[in-house]
Amino acid sequence: MATLYCLKQDKNHFIKVGTELLRAYQIDPTIPLKFGCCEGKCGVCVIKVVKGEENLSKRTRQENETLEIKNFDPTYRLACQCAILGDVTIDV
Repeated sequence: MATLYCLKQDKNHFIKVGTELLRAYQIDPTIPLKFGCCEGKCGVCVIKVVKGEENLSKRTRQENETLEIKNFDPTYRLACQCAILGDVTIDV
């Protein structure tokens, strides 16, 4: 299990390693995430990775394009495009 710590809630969520964040939210809707298109295009699910960027799956091409178009800095990710591989701290 990996720990997803959400600063906004000051709460840990325990997620099976390899689980996509969209799936984690479907299992535990108390995780403070929002989703739109779920295809990495709209940017609704943007999260700021405070700690543990290396513990998320690699960025997809679509994610890189969307974050660039929307002018997000490299500490941001799209939750619909990430899987958790280890402990991560996020801010939403």
